Amino acid sequence: MAVSKVSRKGLTTIPANVRKELGIEEGDILIWDVDVEKKIAIVRAVKDPSKYLKGKYSDPNIVYDKIEGEADKLIADEIHAHNRV
Repeated sequence: MAVSKVSRKGLTTIPANVRKELGIEEGDILIWDVDVEKKIAIVRAVKDPSKYLKGKYSDPNIVYDKIEGEADKLIADEIHAHNRV
């Protein structure tokens, strides 16, 4: 088991032992599946987002840079929303 704390801005650090066990590195994408009823979150580390999206979207124009840019924008929007509170 590992423990981390959420900052005022909604950020947390993934404990080193968890990063090592799961092979999580800088730049990896984390996919969060949340079960509100059970109050649990399952987090998956994705090295190649295009593999995660394969089959979900049939648009051949989706490229890593576009996905990464959208992810960065969503994260920035979330941080700005937390800053306004």
